[in-house]
Amino acid sequence: MEKVFKKQKEADMDDNIFIEKQIDLMDNIIKTHGEIKNIHLSLEKLYPITVINKGYFFVFDLNETGGRYEYKTKAVTSMSVSGEFLAAFPLDFYEMKPSAVISNNILDNQINYIFIFHEFVHCFQMENGEFDIRKDLSIEKQEMAKNNYSWELNFPFPYNDEYFIKNTAELSNYFLNGDYDSVVNNYKNMKTYLHEIEFEYMIWQEWKEGFARYIENLIRKELGLQINADILKQPFKRAHFYEIGSKYIEMLIKNNKELSANIIKLFNKIKMEEKHE
Repeated sequence: MEKVFKKQKEADMDDNIFIEKQIDLMDNIIKTHGEIKNIHLSLEKLYPITVINKGYFFVFDLNETGGRYEYKTKAVTSMSVSGEFLAAFPLDFYEMKPSAVISNNILDNQINYIFIFHEFVHCFQMENGEFDIRKDLSIEKQEMAKNNYSWELNFPFPYNDEYFIKNTAELSNYFLNGDYDSVVNNYKNMKTYLHEIEFEYMIWQEWKEGFARYIENLIRKELGLQINADILKQPFKRAHFYEIGSKYIEMLIKNNKELSANIIKLFNKIKMEEKHE
């Protein structure tokens, strides 16, 4: 019994050291937020940060004043991560609050702070229409019926299709030249060519990840950092939708500033549907 108590005490001490270190590092998130929070409404608030460490989720959230992160709770997780890991999802053990979820080495590198704000943008999407959009998607219904909860990562999109490759490669010059009409026509062609489910997958990735990258790059410009961008060339993969979505969203918002504040309307615009929000 004494050995068990000793081990538990040592574990608690390790947790306390870990927690204090994370809170100190999160002060940098607070500081950076003060510099960028006025860029876009998706950056106005901070969200919980959940750190994966030794088989547990450690949840940190803002204190009562909103001036610092504090430790809230921990929960056992079966997630196993290697290297650097960043994601965002609601915490079912913490009132379903959207949270940035990171590996325990992320905060050690200051360049990763920008990516945490990228994940906060996903939290913003969750609170401002993502789930309303999801419930109307045919791909969501189809994949949920298969219990494929990872469809966003593993859907077999036809990246090697010759027509898709040709149309996607053409986008590069259209974006470079600000050729809005050609971009819209490109999307019309893809909507006609692709299966409904495939087109939905493409649009979903471009809206969800493209919007987060668009905001991320606004942050980078504000802080004088290098833009996060990919070259649109083969072999194409899911990450290219981040780039395409970011560029298209930037173009759409320049054309209609109202879309910046209404991300559901923005999604419908990308999907080429007219709906009343």
